Amino acid sequence: MSPLTEIIKDEIAGSGPMKFDRFMELALYHPGYGYYTSGGARIGKERDYYTSPCVHPAFGETIARFLVKAAETLGGGEFTVAEPGAGRGLLASDILSSLRENAPGVYSRTSYVVIEKSPAAIREAEALLGGHRGHVRFAESLDALGAESVTGALLSNELMDALPFRRARFEGGRLREILVTLEDGRLIETTDGPPAPEIERYFAWKDDFVEGQEVEVNPGSAEYVKDIARVLKKGFALTIDYGHLREELFGPDRMKGTYKCIYRHTVSEDPYARIGEQDITAHVDFSLLVRAGEEAGLREVKYTTQGQFLIDWGVLEILERESSTKKDKELREVKALSAIKSLFLPGSMGHSFRALLQAKGLGRELEGFYPESPLTISFGVT
Repeated sequence: MSPLTEIIKDEIAGSGPMKFDRFMELALYHPGYGYYTSGGARIGKERDYYTSPCVHPAFGETIARFLVKAAETLGGGEFTVAEPGAGRGLLASDILSSLRENAPGVYSRTSYVVIEKSPAAIREAEALLGGHRGHVRFAESLDALGAESVTGALLSNELMDALPFRRARFEGGRLREILVTLEDGRLIETTDGPPAPEIERYFAWKDDFVEGQEVEVNPGSAEYVKDIARVLKKGFALTIDYGHLREELFGPDRMKGTYKCIYRHTVSEDPYARIGEQDITAHVDFSLLVRAGEEAGLREVKYTTQGQFLIDWGVLEILERESSTKKDKELREVKALSAIKSLFLPGSMGHSFRALLQAKGLGRELEGFYPESPLTISFGVT
């Protein structure tokens, strides 16, 4: 039995049944044994799972195109890009490399803040970003940046889905919180705890739950959006993650909710196996992020799919360039072009991931900021 499992069991034995977000906090972020903080997270094609920056640098180059327009809109002076949950720095590297090559003027005044808790990930990021010295600094949290310290952009790519969430099940006409407890020394789930009125208030808009339906509630994501708004003086917040607006996210076709555990590209619904060695995620409620942002002074600019966002900001131009420069169609080159397409095409990452762009401190400057799309693919989302 792992030391982390023992820590969780001891806490339950001493304090009673544990809320699922507390279990997740320990499983993913315990300082010594958590999946993300201990160096156990294996992100990449040959590891547990991969993110868009792992697929192809075109993802970062397209984000860089958005950042160039953002920097021009905000005017001169230092342009700060902060990325919470930056991991090994893949996205930061692709963005900075693209800015250096394609927008040297913006690159010269860009400061990129890598926000990451994992010492192992920080070491990898430091090595990867060594060629951008003078443009990169590191922080452990958004709070370390200070209130209204950023004029620029906050980027959150596949961060919100890994924030600890609570779970509930509709039983006997009401939502009851799913707690983690002990039975004969084993971790099991129970709904025998006291009612959770804050969860019921969260779903006050919904009156069509089905008996046995399970849901996830992530108030931490709303708080994170508010934290982003606190450090952002003027500029943009871009969130990319898999998720939906609330009406689609909490429909009866998702009777078991959306949470999943990932270990070496294998998906399961058992969070109590391989504690500290597997990822635990759930789809993001983008309606919650929009509302939290509005309360904190973030104005919604665009909500769409990742694929549509990338098309809007020029990924097709990158694809055309890559296609025309690859004269000999070797297998690896064909695979590279297919990888770019998987970032935006329907039926792939392009549709399963959503993008939310919000802004603070901008009014008329937003007129004409978001480009007219050359192609529409995200029907029913925008």
